[in-house]
Formats: sequence, C-alpha cells, structure tokens
Amino acid sequence: MEPISREPWWREPPKPGQREQDLHWGYLEIYKDGHAVFVDQRPSDRELAERKSCRNFPEAED
Repeated sequence: MEPISREPWWREPPKPGQREQDLHWGYLEIYKDGHAVFVDQRPSDRELAERKSCRNFPEAED
C-alpha cells in the first residue's frame, strides 16, 4: 500500500534550546487506512527547509 502523505518529520520533538540540525530526521508516512509510519531515512536539506510541519522549537529557558 502506498502512503497518501509523506513529509519530513522529527523522530522526537526538540528539547528546549535544541537546534533543528541536531534532531534525528526521517519521514512520516500516512496511509489511507489512517496508520502512520516513521521512515528512518534523512530527508535532503532542501526538503527540510521546505517542510510545512515540525517547525515549533521551544525556547531555551534562562
């Protein structure tokens, strides 16, 4: 079965102050039946720059 959606996604949400380039990236694939799979394959730098989701990074606490 082919995914209906495939986009760059982080494996775990960032911790406060963590930089985007330090995260473990892959793809989140969503299938027609509703299940989702994380594919452990790093997206290209361009795909990461153009991604629509996973953009909220918590601020570091002082």
